Amino acid sequence: MKTPVNETVINKRRRKISLNDKYALDTTRAYMTGIEALVRLPMLQHQRDLERGINTAGFISGYRGSPLGGVDQAMWKAADYLKQHNIKFLPGVNEDLAATAVWGSQQVNLFPGAKYDGVFGMWYGKGPGVDRSMDVIKHANAFGTSKYGGVLAVAGDDHAAKSSTLPHQSEHMFIGASIPVLNPANVQEVLDLGIFGWEMSRYTGAWVALKAITENMDSAISAEIDPARVNITIPEDFQLPADGVHGRWPDTALEQERRLNKFKIYAAREFARVNKLNRIVIDSSHPRLGIITTGKAYLDVMQALEDLGIDERKAGAIGLRVFKVGMSWPLEPVSTHEFANGLQEILVVEEKRSIIEDQLTGQLYNWPVDRRPKVIGEFDEEGRDLLPNISELTPAMVARAIAGRIKRFHLDQTDIDTIEKKLSFYSHKEMVLDSPRVKLDRTPHYCSGCPHSTSTRVPKGSRTLGGIGCHYMGTWEQGDRRAETFTQMGGEGVTWVGQSAFTETKHVFQNLGDGTYFHSGLLAIRQAVASDANITYKILYNDAVAMTGGQPVDGSLSVEQMIMQLRGEGITRIALISDDPGRHKAIRQFQGYSLDHRDDLISVEKELREIPGTTILIFEQTCAAEKRRRRKKGELEDPNVRVFINKAVCEGCGDCSIQSNCLSVIPIETELGRKRLIDQSACNKDYSCLKGFCPSFITVTGGNLKKPSPNLGQDKCPALPEPRLPEISHQPWNVVVTGIGGTGVLTVTALVAMAAHIEGKGCSTMNQTGLAQKFGSVVSHVRVGLNQQAINAVRIPAGDADLLLGCDLVVAAGDEAMAKVNVERSHAIINAAESVTAEFINNPDTVFPSSAMKQTINEEVGKHKVSFIDASAIATNLLGDSIASNLFLLGYAYQSSLIPVSAAAIEEAIVLNGVAIEFNRAAFNWGRSAKLNLKEVNEIARVVPLEKPLQNVADIIEDRANRLTLYQNSSYAKRYRAVCHQVAQKDLAVGAADLLTMAVAKYLFKVMAYKDEYEVARLHTEKRFQMEIDQVFEGDYKINYHLAPPMLTKVDGNGQPVKRRMPSSMKYALQLLAPFKILRGSSFDLFGLSADRKLDRKILADFESDIETVIKNVSHHNFKTAIELLNLPEQIRGYGHVRRQHVDDLYQRRQRLLQQIKGETFNVVNAA
Repeated sequence: MKTPVNETVINKRRRKISLNDKYALDTTRAYMTGIEALVRLPMLQHQRDLERGINTAGFISGYRGSPLGGVDQAMWKAADYLKQHNIKFLPGVNEDLAATAVWGSQQVNLFPGAKYDGVFGMWYGKGPGVDRSMDVIKHANAFGTSKYGGVLAVAGDDHAAKSSTLPHQSEHMFIGASIPVLNPANVQEVLDLGIFGWEMSRYTGAWVALKAITENMDSAISAEIDPARVNITIPEDFQLPADGVHGRWPDTALEQERRLNKFKIYAAREFARVNKLNRIVIDSSHPRLGIITTGKAYLDVMQALEDLGIDERKAGAIGLRVFKVGMSWPLEPVSTHEFANGLQEILVVEEKRSIIEDQLTGQLYNWPVDRRPKVIGEFDEEGRDLLPNISELTPAMVARAIAGRIKRFHLDQTDIDTIEKKLSFYSHKEMVLDSPRVKLDRTPHYCSGCPHSTSTRVPKGSRTLGGIGCHYMGTWEQGDRRAETFTQMGGEGVTWVGQSAFTETKHVFQNLGDGTYFHSGLLAIRQAVASDANITYKILYNDAVAMTGGQPVDGSLSVEQMIMQLRGEGITRIALISDDPGRHKAIRQFQGYSLDHRDDLISVEKELREIPGTTILIFEQTCAAEKRRRRKKGELEDPNVRVFINKAVCEGCGDCSIQSNCLSVIPIETELGRKRLIDQSACNKDYSCLKGFCPSFITVTGGNLKKPSPNLGQDKCPALPEPRLPEISHQPWNVVVTGIGGTGVLTVTALVAMAAHIEGKGCSTMNQTGLAQKFGSVVSHVRVGLNQQAINAVRIPAGDADLLLGCDLVVAAGDEAMAKVNVERSHAIINAAESVTAEFINNPDTVFPSSAMKQTINEEVGKHKVSFIDASAIATNLLGDSIASNLFLLGYAYQSSLIPVSAAAIEEAIVLNGVAIEFNRAAFNWGRSAKLNLKEVNEIARVVPLEKPLQNVADIIEDRANRLTLYQNSSYAKRYRAVCHQVAQKDLAVGAADLLTMAVAKYLFKVMAYKDEYEVARLHTEKRFQMEIDQVFEGDYKINYHLAPPMLTKVDGNGQPVKRRMPSSMKYALQLLAPFKILRGSSFDLFGLSADRKLDRKILADFESDIETVIKNVSHHNFKTAIELLNLPEQIRGYGHVRRQHVDDLYQRRQRLLQQIKGETFNVVNAA
């Protein structure tokens, strides 16, 4: 049921909101992410210290990595607020050096000159960073913290390896160092347990770990930020040693061990007991089944109970007791025993390898058998998997486990029915997801114009080793960009040291980023030099740590500094490659140094791979995403040159995609097949696509992209009535948003959540991005409830999505999204635009199965509740940028009564966001208008339906004959018609329903209309092409052509011809050349003796011969073979060497098919 918007109630609950509330306010609530909570946390600690009269400061250091990839950026943004609280943020060069610096903060008060009573420290690092830092962390923990300091070690664990090379769980490492571990369930507990952590660290003298995962870092809620929210109780009965537990100097290792093992751990347990960090949250007067859980798994348990229809009252009736553990190690025994008392069995719900279960069984081991409850968790009592320790838990998995344990209890039939219905839904959903269906995978891919797309290429016959971060994606690449295997961060190339002596391979290339180089990679290079390994390190200097958001390296590192460092390591051959070598002319020359343009990369690599020992290639080009950011801010020149493709000249060969590796080169379907188009909204102006050996490319210098008509602003939107808003009084409203990384998808959920926060409602978001910022899949969850307590898990449970807002069709039809929808509950609004995937780069014939994916969504949601809108086309035409499609869809969903916050709050959130305010408001309101009258909005936007290829064979013949008349003359077209007529007669004779004629109609035209110099000239000078340019560009611009004229063309390092940039005056030469088509094929043909033109004539003659062969030999028995033969020219694409390669591949198939048609034995012959 939906209720009208009550603006009076909303306005009463509203207060003035600012994005800085999370740092500026001292009380009330603020909307913040888990990352931002880590920034606010030290401010809260400082406020608490001031209230107690303690003069403290804070020190924070660490190293970025998912899910803590944005900590440093958030700290920098909050620098002014941190400064007000005496907090210094200094990112580490790497994790272990950062930990060492934090250790140092605990030694300030050991010596004279301290300016503060103490310094509380925070270290942060991804799971692998925990691993590499355990040496210093163990030492620092044994040494101890200061009395008014304390250390919180924040460990970022990627349980499902969504943005990591391995799934990670850090608790066991901390246990090995005797460090207590706190496990927050959500963003609020990041704040609360963070305060407990520092206070525990001060009390015990030990470091305290705080576990950070996607659920509590990449999520956001409306959190309470009152410094007095947490009340600390200091244990009174625990006896600390007379000399205390804090760090001191001098000290001995055995004394440190004694304090750690005899006092600190037990002090932590007592601190947890008196502060009730572990507590019973649901109880029963007759408890039978206990559930003990921690962190994110606790929210999974609460959501599972809700999904099974078990509220607190029913739980009490069933005999359930739920124990929430805030400190998962060491497990405090007193409260654990109180929990276990009277239970028949205990279900341990925890993610990854056992922490609690092992401790629990140990603590209960000596209980009398008649009182000792049975403990199950990873396995049931029969040793079968129950809650596996791999990947991540879900509420559905937990619900099944709980349902299985309570089935033997007496339940009301209504409860049984509710549980069975939910379990049945899980089974159905699993069956659907496991069943074969047509879909695409949106594998992460390099950004448009990414320097990795060029820098990772190697000469034929070479082998490349992968790296981490963006270089890890090289292991997914194909062709000359592919990397094989990888190492941990800082180990790059050293695996080759252990291989090189035992293989015939003489040399390898190793990819390495400048961030990794600065972090620890230089040591790996030093090892390679010491071992005399034949290896070339390809160091990409892209001026940013690209994978985690474009941060700078944590210190000074120029190209020249890097060269000098490497030279100091004894490396004698260093090559510098750049997209702009002129920037580096001032670098001091020395023997063994070279400077070249990136176009010469392969030639330089061929030289380096022949040099014994370790060599260096530095590839300098700024990160494409960072370039885009800087250009928007005006910090970097934005070249006024754009690439455009003449689709009539394009052959659809895909060489431009191969050369550029760029997903801004997109397909466009035409009457003559799939061609290429530049996505001007996504293009980052790298220009590598120009290297594709194809004359269809031009560059447009000057002018601007044509802007939408000024009368298309939001003030021109029709009057918009307010819809009814969804009801949220009984349960949260859940929206799953899917899209492509880097296209602003996360903004949608952030705006909805902020709008809910503005209205005083409960809200949460959770973003599952992983590597998605690189053209990968984004699945974001937003939940809106009557209040914050109404929301359990931030991740929407299976089947509980009320709305699937699909900003990308591919991701919307994927398993992740389909698992969340339920035909009884869900609605879907989907962008029907066909956005290409990475597969298209290497397979130009990639099929985009729109119909199949739409069918999947219709079946899982219910066809009558699904809307497919080409939001990209409408938004681009209305507002000039496809990124507007996301807010357009949000507006459409809002007007469909599927968003539970008001338009006023959404627009206020857009203003608060402060980015392209009018643009985003217009996109939102045009989406609303589209819901009211889609046809009218389409007309206003002038959305032109996609060109549909002709289907009738007679129409195709007529169309192609007209084209051949323009290509050559009417006689040439008549020759084409005659052959088609002849084949049509054969179709009638064999009852082939025009199938032979259809193939000949299409492909005889193709081989007759081969694109020689005359035809390219004609197509480039047609009025049609100028009109296409004028539809995209406006203002004073000029055109440059990119051609490879015969006899005027140089070759590259691979011996292939290279195109040249021709001035706009080239158009006159092309206009002069085009009429000379009358010489085509004659003895006076200006280009007739070239190898390419000879090949074209041979292809035509051979195809005409093949048609004759088919007419003579076709029968019902070999009909399919005949069709396959006549369709072969579809694969003849491209120009020059690209075309020749296609022909070579095709002619082997042709020979086989001809012999099958003739009934001959086939021998492999390259007839070309």
